[in-house]
Amino acid sequence: MSSLMPILDTGLARTAEQLPPDTRPVLALRPSSYGCCQYEIVTARYMPDYRPFAPWRDLSGDDLADSGSDQVLAWAHADAVLLPASEL
Repeated sequence: MSSLMPILDTGLARTAEQLPPDTRPVLALRPSSYGCCQYEIVTARYMPDYRPFAPWRDLSGDDLADSGSDQVLAWAHADAVLLPASEL
């Protein structure tokens, strides 16, 4: 976890301490399945009411595990980047 400290100091919320609002898009930090990097950032939504046993979904609604790890370590709001201004 010490290798995460420089990343977490940038303002990401740790999932162990706080989860994002339901269905709102976030930038999620997760372990990477690639050999070139230890972590990766993906767009995701936290949807516990929709899928209680696999609440982390990609933006299309698929399980985040379909594209790699579903273990989200930290997240940051992405509304301003991903949603049109009319939906904010």
